[in-house]
Amino acid sequence: MTGPSRTDDDLAWWMALHAAPNVGDATFHRLLQKFATPRRALTEASPDSLQGIAGADACLVDSLLFAAIRIDHTRKLLGTLRSRGVKVLTFEDSDYPARLHRLKWPPGLIYMAGEYDEQIDTCSAAVIGSTHPSARAFRSAYRSAGALAAQGCTVVSGNAAGVDTAAHTGALDAGGRTVFVLPTGILRFRPPQEVPTARIERSAVVISDRPPEAPWETRGAILRNRITAALSSFLLVVEAEPDGGTMNTYQAARKLGIPAAVAVFGPDTPEGNRLALSEGAVAVKSVAELIAFLANNRSTQTGTQQLFDWP
Repeated sequence: MTGPSRTDDDLAWWMALHAAPNVGDATFHRLLQKFATPRRALTEASPDSLQGIAGADACLVDSLLFAAIRIDHTRKLLGTLRSRGVKVLTFEDSDYPARLHRLKWPPGLIYMAGEYDEQIDTCSAAVIGSTHPSARAFRSAYRSAGALAAQGCTVVSGNAAGVDTAAHTGALDAGGRTVFVLPTGILRFRPPQEVPTARIERSAVVISDRPPEAPWETRGAILRNRITAALSSFLLVVEAEPDGGTMNTYQAARKLGIPAAVAVFGPDTPEGNRLALSEGAVAVKSVAELIAFLANNRSTQTGTQQLFDWP
């Protein structure tokens, strides 16, 4: 159950404000602080009423008014989400993931399919890496995710090609749980083809802070990265370039004080991995070392270690 009592009509106004162009997370929270409710923020927007809100300009006024006149469309969209079993959670709700409150400006609302459980998902490992990985990195991500799942750790990743796909699939194939953090709207979610739908419905959680129909865009991917980091109790960088999305997620985790491990493959360890190591991340050379790192960063006892090295 959610915290505050909120009608579907109230929730539609939350969705409308959250999806309005030019309304990022910081602006969303500032508008709520000033107007108290999303409906008032959308219907009372004017140059005068927005004075004192950082970044407010004529474009923001237009965005808010436009979102208000499209409220009937948003109500229908909420009905579609309900019919597909998608929950809409505001940051005030009790089943909104508590870890997201670690962010300076947590998403004003998120869309979720499946059941995220703060107790079951206490150990959550972000397994991240390149969208065009080497075969070695792809195998390492798959095996690492499976080993982490065998330790009762939920695997979190960003539903991208490459390492993310290997991580999600490895966790599910091992009988574990995984969290798909989307860079797109939740209505655009497409799971890995290799995984049966029934297994995803049983053992996966899908989370997005993008408007439900939003396509992929760079900004959405960057925002996805900080959610991936915030939901995790530790992070594994499998293979990274120094300036890609993987390092963006790593830096977000670093700012939050989340422990990070980095796969080391020898002399040809990728440049991004080496950069993370230079900033204090812990080198792991095998799945056994990864599980030892996990044991050092959780309070519960681990099971049998996986003894194979990186392929």
